[in-house]
Amino acid sequence: MKNYGFSELEKDLEKLRGKTEVSVIGRSALGRELFLLKIGSGRKKKLILSSIHGREQVTSLFVMKSISQLEKVPEDTSLFIVPMANPDGVEISLGRDVPLVMPKDFKPCLFKNNANNINLNANFPYCFEKVPKWRQGGETPACEKETQAIISLCEKEKFSSCLSLHVRGSCIFFRDWGNAQVEHDFALAKSISDKCGFDLVAPTKKAEDYSGGFENWFRYRFCRPALCIELVKDEVIPYSEMCEDFFRAVNWDKTKNLFSTYLNFHKI
Repeated sequence: MKNYGFSELEKDLEKLRGKTEVSVIGRSALGRELFLLKIGSGRKKKLILSSIHGREQVTSLFVMKSISQLEKVPEDTSLFIVPMANPDGVEISLGRDVPLVMPKDFKPCLFKNNANNINLNANFPYCFEKVPKWRQGGETPACEKETQAIISLCEKEKFSSCLSLHVRGSCIFFRDWGNAQVEHDFALAKSISDKCGFDLVAPTKKAEDYSGGFENWFRYRFCRPALCIELVKDEVIPYSEMCEDFFRAVNWDKTKNLFSTYLNFHKI
């Protein structure tokens, strides 16, 4: 598949209706639905979020392929998935739409922000005063509809943990110096690392790198594990070609175990 955008996601969600609970948690700046999938009915709630950056739509494709080969969810667990947290950004990166706020030197295939040209992964209310201008986190924390919808979901469901899927690095960020250690964060990261072949990254030191981030906010708000997982190792593969070269880009032979490893980690 060459591209995986909002229309492709909608088609895949239609196939899941009746088998998987599909709902909407909000709308984007341009009015697109922010979908939520729920698999399982256990009291332990785990979250996976993908495509918070527009140019990283391969993470949405990864999520949907992972769902299609998921055999079962443990009886005590419910898996919640936001398959495309930034649908406007995805469509803009594919050349199918344009931003409401046009950035300088605009190149669609490199576009990662939302339609208001805000980096959603720097817009969360955590150390927001330390978000540098170059990260484009917005004027105020949680000023974007997409950010607000994700926060409301997390406040409502009180997830035991979350994974935020990105690309570039084939690695896991599991801790930052602002939050310090969160119980079971290393154990969860190590379990996924061992099974899926990701490198573990030392705790992030600089506040300018972790301030305003989704998983960083989640740790701060709930004091529970939240991992940033970078799926793609090969730095040579352009963003625009990752879906077309999907299996090699995400190292599918190993990373296809991500969902099952996460779901069967019983300490959280």
